[in-house]
Amino acid sequence: MNVMKTCYLLLLLLLPAWLHAQQISGSVKDAATGAPLPGVTIVYKSNTGIGTVSDSDGSFHIKGTKGTVLQFQLLGYESKEITCVNTQHMLVTLKTSTKDMDQVVVIGYGTSRKRDLTGSIASIKGEEIVNRPGSNPLAALQGKVAGITVTNTGRAGAAPTIRIRGVGSITNTNPLYVVDGVFHDNIDFLNNGDIASVEILKDPSSLAMFGVQGANGVIIISTMKARTGEMKVNFNTYAGIQHLVNKVKVTDAEGFKMLYSEQLKNLNSQPFDFSPYKANTDWQDKIFRDAMIQNYSLSVATGTEKNKAYLSAGYFNQDGILKYDAFKKYMIHINDEYDINKNIRVGVDMSGSRWDRKNGDINLVPNALIAAPIFEPYSADGRYNASPTFQRAQVGNPVANMEIFKDKAINYGYRFVGSAFAEIKFLRHLTWKTVGYTDLGFNSNRSYTPRYIVGDSAQYNFINSVSMGKNNYQTFQADHTLKYENTFGKHRLNLLAGLTAQYKGGDFISGSRKSPSIAIPDNPDLWYLNTSPDLESQVNNGSGEEQAFKSYLFRANYSFNNKYLFNASFRRDGTSKFGPNKRWGNFPAAGAAWVISEEPFLRHSIPAINFLKLKASWGRLGNDKIGNYLYYPLLNTGNSAVFGDKLYPAAVPQFIPNPNIHWEVMEGTDAGIELTLFNERFTLEADYYHRTTKDILVNLDIPGAIGTTQSQTNAGTILNRGFEFTAGWGDGIGKDFKYSVSGNLTTLKNKVLAIGDNIGYNITNTPSRTIVGYPIGGFYGYIQDGIFQSTEEIEKSAQKSDPRIKPGDIKFVDVNEDGKITDKDRTYIGSPTPNLVYGLSFNLRYKGWGLDVETQGSGGNKVFVNRGRNKYAVFNYETNRLNRWTGPGTSNKEPIMDDTRGWNLEPSTYFIEPGDYFRIRFIQLSYNFNASWMQDLKIKSGRLFLNAQNLKTFTKVSGYTPEVGGDSPIRMGVDEGTYPIPATFMAGFNLNF
Repeated sequence: MNVMKTCYLLLLLLLPAWLHAQQISGSVKDAATGAPLPGVTIVYKSNTGIGTVSDSDGSFHIKGTKGTVLQFQLLGYESKEITCVNTQHMLVTLKTSTKDMDQVVVIGYGTSRKRDLTGSIASIKGEEIVNRPGSNPLAALQGKVAGITVTNTGRAGAAPTIRIRGVGSITNTNPLYVVDGVFHDNIDFLNNGDIASVEILKDPSSLAMFGVQGANGVIIISTMKARTGEMKVNFNTYAGIQHLVNKVKVTDAEGFKMLYSEQLKNLNSQPFDFSPYKANTDWQDKIFRDAMIQNYSLSVATGTEKNKAYLSAGYFNQDGILKYDAFKKYMIHINDEYDINKNIRVGVDMSGSRWDRKNGDINLVPNALIAAPIFEPYSADGRYNASPTFQRAQVGNPVANMEIFKDKAINYGYRFVGSAFAEIKFLRHLTWKTVGYTDLGFNSNRSYTPRYIVGDSAQYNFINSVSMGKNNYQTFQADHTLKYENTFGKHRLNLLAGLTAQYKGGDFISGSRKSPSIAIPDNPDLWYLNTSPDLESQVNNGSGEEQAFKSYLFRANYSFNNKYLFNASFRRDGTSKFGPNKRWGNFPAAGAAWVISEEPFLRHSIPAINFLKLKASWGRLGNDKIGNYLYYPLLNTGNSAVFGDKLYPAAVPQFIPNPNIHWEVMEGTDAGIELTLFNERFTLEADYYHRTTKDILVNLDIPGAIGTTQSQTNAGTILNRGFEFTAGWGDGIGKDFKYSVSGNLTTLKNKVLAIGDNIGYNITNTPSRTIVGYPIGGFYGYIQDGIFQSTEEIEKSAQKSDPRIKPGDIKFVDVNEDGKITDKDRTYIGSPTPNLVYGLSFNLRYKGWGLDVETQGSGGNKVFVNRGRNKYAVFNYETNRLNRWTGPGTSNKEPIMDDTRGWNLEPSTYFIEPGDYFRIRFIQLSYNFNASWMQDLKIKSGRLFLNAQNLKTFTKVSGYTPEVGGDSPIRMGVDEGTYPIPATFMAGFNLNF
């Protein structure tokens, strides 16, 4: 009875509150644009578990009374608390967040707040890229992001080499590029001005959603889109000059004559008659130039509540500093999204580009370094001079080679990338999205070989020839995803499930014909195969390939009380690249994080800490970037045999097929900390990563009856581990002056743990060797121990048994201490991969003025100077040879002048240089206009800027640049005469209407 009375009493007490409760309604909009904001989470501050989410038009409804305190939260916007005064038609505006931890970053098949990540993802805004010179926007990432190594090149239109957290394969180490959801091998079609943001996914848990294609890291690029309530026209342009700042130091005519005469004397040969040669030619000056670079970009964006459209067009033109090296690109981009109603949205995105390339012959670079400086390019009557007799058959006249083949090749291509999507929201928390993508490329080339004579028939060609080629490729991709998002009380849950499929195919055909009797005119309109009637000289070739992928994926993100974060993902991939019994693989990942700064014990005890998060993750994924059809018994038809007086074509296996090969498997862990202090003035991120790539594909030599044949198999393991640090400080003095400084540092340990059968097996590509216990592509050779000064010193050394050794030769270390110098004394002599990469930047703002300075560098790696090492003639000498050994005590580094002593040219530390460098990469002075006179011209804002890139590099390398890459991971850091990276001086402006 007492219980019943108590219940009645409680009901009577609660009844007024219940009767007084009513529905609160309102809408949420963007504070800057007034656009409605769908998906805003609205909950009671009292954490009663009651909450709602704003609809597609920004409207919301929730039970409450006057005085109720509501919290409004949306990714990328500052959270807001509002006490209800009027329960009807509330208008709530949210500001875009400037806090780093609240920024939205793009992840695989979705977005997330940075504060909610458990992995390692770096984000770069498009505005940090748009004014950097170059055809590829990723070149601007150099020195800006921890964990990523960017090796640039000065060649017009060329893309940089990018590696994320080291080298994990001996085949292909390029990352996967995802542009607005489409998977790509490159992003050459993009307009830099269209880029809204770039995300670099580095840790396994973030990458696992990309399965068999994500082992080398993923770079996600989001392009510009219009916003609701926006009408904006933007014009951006820049132009500049590229200038060669560092030349390779080679001897002039006087130095060359002295050294060559000395060499002939050492060989007891007759002196060379230099009397006809009066020139002093700097061949580098003859082939290089100051070159223009320019870019123009125009975009229009307009958005209503129903329709948002974005259109841009761009033109990029770069001349290379090597004469006649040139690249042009024309680009157009269209994006249109339409809201059929508050639950259904559709859209299309299309990009088109055309490129034209005129490549100067890059072989001219090493040729200009070895050509003798004693002759002129032209004779008095305007003909081309031939090289001196001592190098005539091997080294041409660089200017003749450059001019003869000037504009004798036509290379161009078209590329179309497009997508269309439909998105349906239903049952309040579910969203279904279907997207179809395509990537089509059409490339063509034609070239012409003229008749020519250099000198007195020293070099000649009396037969015209033409060649043609076409290369087409296509990619089709379809994604179907179902997303569930809900917030209930202290819980926030995001689920994603999907199915994706991709097809890639391509083919090429090429042909050539000679014309020995009829001269083909030097007219590009006639550079076709049918110009020559000589059918017997024609050579044709062609091939094609295709591959397909099918994947199932799932991801779950869960947050409790905004401080305990968990995620798990799984992708099952199938690929046609491998045999039927090895086509499917499973790639799981998991991560967790603890936002300690949300804990009351830290929040109240250390107020200086604004944000502190500990995180850890694990994942497994794959690398399929290897050759196609490796399990098929392919044949090589480039062989022949003679029986009697007839020649018969023959075919031999390219390799022994292996039906059990599969993708390389990368498994890794990541742990780190994220910290902000002092009202978010100071930020720090630190990560430790450890990843092991297993089952790398290697070629094993299998002896057979017809010779040695290779078989590809999964038989290797590679380790990459290290630390990443990113820190920054930003503050202001007064209301007009602001400054910031930031830096990043990455350490890397690269090591081959297993390869082949592990019993002396290695991959050799002189001077590089990939072997267990050392980095991929490590340099392998002898260790120099000075120069032999006398016969007595030779007799006391391990090289005494070699009768060829004489005073003035290089002394090698007896590594195995067996009393003689043999191949067993070759050893590891340096890594081409830096073990330390860093970047520093400084930014100042005063009213409309801005100053930005960026520097970067690396250390711990070596460069192997291979320029002219494999001598097959007399080459010009680099100036270090002026310090050669001429007698006891004259040099303990440079050997005697005698190129016939081949042992001095063996790979050794004599050719090794430290690859460490520090570069002033970017300096920019800018001014933002917001004056009333601009508004009278209907200009909303304007910006002028002057900048310099690659202004100065501090290094000890003797080549053009310390950035010596290499397309192959097993032959990196070998300087054959690398294309120089120029300094670029540029001016431009940006206008918004």
